[in-house]
Amino acid sequence: MKINFVLWGTSPAGGVKNVFQLANILATRRHDVTITSLHNPLQDHKWFPLKVKVYYIHESRVLLTLDFLLRNLNITASSIYEYFFQRLAHAVPECDVNVATFCLTAFPVYRSEKGRPFYYIQHHEPLYFFSDYYMRKLAEETYYLPLTRIANSTWVHDQLLNFYRVDSKVITPGIDTNIFYPRKVERKDKKMRILSQARTESFKGLQYLVEALRQILKLRKDIEIVLFGFKDPKIKAIPYTFIKFPKGDSLAKLYSSADIYVISSLAESFPLTPLEAMACGTPVVATRYGTEDYCFNEVNSLVVPPKDPKALANAVLRLLDDDDLREKLRKEGLKTVKQFTWDRTADKFERLFREALRGDLNG
Repeated sequence: MKINFVLWGTSPAGGVKNVFQLANILATRRHDVTITSLHNPLQDHKWFPLKVKVYYIHESRVLLTLDFLLRNLNITASSIYEYFFQRLAHAVPECDVNVATFCLTAFPVYRSEKGRPFYYIQHHEPLYFFSDYYMRKLAEETYYLPLTRIANSTWVHDQLLNFYRVDSKVITPGIDTNIFYPRKVERKDKKMRILSQARTESFKGLQYLVEALRQILKLRKDIEIVLFGFKDPKIKAIPYTFIKFPKGDSLAKLYSSADIYVISSLAESFPLTPLEAMACGTPVVATRYGTEDYCFNEVNSLVVPPKDPKALANAVLRLLDDDDLREKLRKEGLKTVKQFTWDRTADKFERLFREALRGDLNG
């Protein structure tokens, strides 16, 4: 099959990483896989070992101007986005399968009239545009386009059904178990290490994580906090070590070095970091929503409500105090990971694409 994915950009992000992983595996299965994307001159796809061809739209000056206008002048984005919808639609190569990967790529895929159109939905995307009514409505409109919808989690599937009355096929992402597996990491200190990703987007719930860690530090002096991400958030309320953008083996070793991994998101569709931590043998404390497919409370993780730093702190403290519970969650987490490999994910995508091309699939 000739399979094309349309991206809004190729900068480091969880959704982009998912598409890259899937594209690579499909390419190894002798499919002709391409990616069509806008190009940010400050960041291309070199951060990932991508093995497929990328068709970039090189308009760096326009993209930088767009970013400046939207971030600093609060200018309505409609006409600017429409321009890029057109450019992306025209850039799509001939293909059998054409996959939108974000709400801003759904219209280009539909308008390109190239291949069988799919929409790989990786979040309840109107949440990205909470303060921009026009863009929020645009994101909602994409769910009614005549594209075959693929939700990356049960949570996204349920959001689409409950809010918009549209159905979707659920295909969860996977992780690379050749990279994420338990490592032996020597640590000089004997403190318990709490690890988390630090990102400042509101839905990541960083403020609730910080408050939970602050409460924990009042009661325990034998812990150290390690945060990682793209940029140090410069938190003053707690002491911590920050590690910038670890990836591959470095990230796997970081997970393996931790005693507990914590995620505090308010609503995130199938976040990969808790599953990667499980794969490295690290017990997980997680929040809903978006982790329903692999985080099972008291079975392979401890799950607490979002926006509740006290519950988050209590779950971490409970794990710190209970060696047997940490070991139980570690073992069960390793079992869970076996269900979420990229080979399994690629199998499901291949099957869905073939059914659609044969005409066996409705919608």
